[in-house]
Amino acid sequence: SRPSSLVEYREEVGMDSYRMRRTGLGCRPVAGTMMVVVSMIAMASRLGWTLEGASPALQSSVQTSARAINRGVLRSQHHARSSVRRQLTRDCFASVDSSLATSTIPAAAAAAAASAEPVNFPQLKNDLLLRAARGQATERVPVWIHRQAGRYLPEFRSIAEKHGYMKCFNTPEIAADLTVQPVHKYAMDAAILFSDILVLLPLMGVEWQISAGVEPFAVNAIKTGDDVESTLVDADTVDIHDKLGYVLESVKLTRHKLEGKAPLIGFSGAPWTLLTYTMHTAESNGRENALEFIKKYPEAATKILDNATKLVVKYLIAKVEAGAQMLQVFDSWAGILSKDDFDTFSKPYLLKIAKEVKAGIKAKGLDPVPMTVFPRGCGHSLSDFEDSGHQQHINQQIPTQHAT
Repeated sequence: SRPSSLVEYREEVGMDSYRMRRTGLGCRPVAGTMMVVVSMIAMASRLGWTLEGASPALQSSVQTSARAINRGVLRSQHHARSSVRRQLTRDCFASVDSSLATSTIPAAAAAAAASAEPVNFPQLKNDLLLRAARGQATERVPVWIHRQAGRYLPEFRSIAEKHGYMKCFNTPEIAADLTVQPVHKYAMDAAILFSDILVLLPLMGVEWQISAGVEPFAVNAIKTGDDVESTLVDADTVDIHDKLGYVLESVKLTRHKLEGKAPLIGFSGAPWTLLTYTMHTAESNGRENALEFIKKYPEAATKILDNATKLVVKYLIAKVEAGAQMLQVFDSWAGILSKDDFDTFSKPYLLKIAKEVKAGIKAKGLDPVPMTVFPRGCGHSLSDFEDSGHQQHINQQIPTQHAT
């Protein structure tokens, strides 16, 4: 996609000034692309945007061109094209970084921003939660709340009422602001990203909606084994950075807005809990439907869970790439399963997620992060996760002495 000007480019991909700074634009020095870069530079200079990910020579040339444009020296588009083209060609392309020379103009700003390396985050000043999660000594117990950004905050209510829930977590700037509100107000020891576990459902082929006063529900809910064949999207074909770039951008923005006051937790729903929501309709309860489904269609249920596991692994690794400093897997509805069914339809997938996420993080050369699992209501399986790779969340039903 090669729009004729940065204005068209910005409108096409919805890129704001922050994303432009964080993404870094580049192109291959081939016919046709130079004109696009020139027009981008011309408009970018007026909007205060900068070019990142380029060699020092290219940065210097762009800055020189921008100053000239702002002084009115390069007044016409034609003049800008010819002058900047000559300057870039003469001074810069000999030393353009190979990474820039082989890149292309991003097709979507959110995806490009999300796939960029997390850089220049403020230094973390409070690592209480991370030390606790690693089993290290802490001077006090770290405090945070699962639904930390929520309706108890007047600031949250005013934003949510203005924009609506879906827009709040679909818009990185709003999601980041909501995430940091309680940290700035109450000095919490962690921030948990304002998002929703259901963002993975469309990637599975199931669309969902929210209506006032009711739980989120699936528009095209899975009801039979045949529905799995016709609905489910193969996780191997899903590009997380493309589909959920807005979530990953929220992670990056939040890291900056936190100013190092607390670590950021990235999370995902667990495969079993995601399965229950693929079956939740406006008329019927997804948990009840799921319990019936695994009895009638166990093989189809396994297919959903295998697929969801692949997505969760990709998603959590991408969140660490974007800047998440701790991970949590919510199996909110694990407690509705019997012990035998938990061992079949939940636990194996939670164990696989821990193993593959840790391996994926290591393979990408990223620093390891603590992983926690919260299979609510499954104290009966506490010992099963002792060597799982997950740290465990316990609730008030499990005595700490027993857990220890």
